[in-house]
Amino acid sequence: MKINFQRRLLALAIAAVMTLSLAACGQKNGPAASSGSQGAAAGSAEVQSGGQEGIVAFTDQAGRQVELEGPAQTVVSCYYVTTYAAIALGVADRVVGLEKKADTRPIYHMAASALLEKPQVGTMKELDVEAVAALAPDLVVMPKKLMDYADTLEELGLPVMVVEPETHEGLVTMLELLGQACGVEDRAAQLTNYYEEQLDRMAQLTEGTERPLVYLAGNSSYLTAAPDAMYQSSLIEGAGGTNVAAGLEGDYWAEVSYESVLAMAPEVVIIPAGAEYTVEDILGDPQLASLPAVQSGAVYAMPSGIEEWDSPIPSGILGTMWLTSVLHEDVYPFADFVADAQDFYQTFYGFQLDGSLITK
Repeated sequence: MKINFQRRLLALAIAAVMTLSLAACGQKNGPAASSGSQGAAAGSAEVQSGGQEGIVAFTDQAGRQVELEGPAQTVVSCYYVTTYAAIALGVADRVVGLEKKADTRPIYHMAASALLEKPQVGTMKELDVEAVAALAPDLVVMPKKLMDYADTLEELGLPVMVVEPETHEGLVTMLELLGQACGVEDRAAQLTNYYEEQLDRMAQLTEGTERPLVYLAGNSSYLTAAPDAMYQSSLIEGAGGTNVAAGLEGDYWAEVSYESVLAMAPEVVIIPAGAEYTVEDILGDPQLASLPAVQSGAVYAMPSGIEEWDSPIPSGILGTMWLTSVLHEDVYPFADFVADAQDFYQTFYGFQLDGSLITK
């Protein structure tokens, strides 16, 4: 796509005063009025010609109207989930800037090491607007938590797409939107179709089987659990299990007491990939000695050296598949899952995943 030279010049000229602009932005609520309705979170990935050939227009997941001169050839990704998506969609080479701490993401080293050399522009809490403006990308992709920065960037003529992939539906929509924005709709469809096909496959495999009681703990402590509103709960259900913490309130990790965990009586305990504790910590905790999962040794840790399969990321379907093989190995042997996971990374990430990294 031909980059508008005036936009570049404006972005570079104003970047030096972004600190002042950002202070003003912080007093506003939500996107600028010209961004359109804020009520629709689902988003729409339809191309709108608007009388101009090549224009790509869509509604992002904050309900904002976004218009590009054509498929984005340079992208700043402010969120690891969208950077992962860029890899899976085959457009990692278009990422000119990304989130901080990129070197802590194993998948970048394995699938797109060039990303480690790109400028890092911010975190989930703050964004370096000067750095983004200096890159003058065709598109800036950011999570909803950073949406207050959208006005400032758009004033510089930088299109911004806000995403919210916090549910299965939200993840699928995000992939469709990014595919549309980058002109790789077919690739996005291939990925989302795979997702749906595997969900159907896991449902068929586990149909009529007993649904074990599952407790999926949080990253910071095993005395936090996933309520029904979290993506992690759908992972359990999709794998043919029952989330014992589904009755908890909220849409984020809920703190629980030892008494509550014992009352839930999970038959299986799952430790997420980013956990700050181990299987041994749970098995060795005397206050959990009477827990059914502890007594049977059914405490499993998701693989930690690849991606966070318990999160709403492009490879998140592998979390459901991994858990299915743990809960129902009689119908979906772990060896079959390992082969499926390797095939997934070969197909969508372009490399052969070392099978020894796939553990349980």
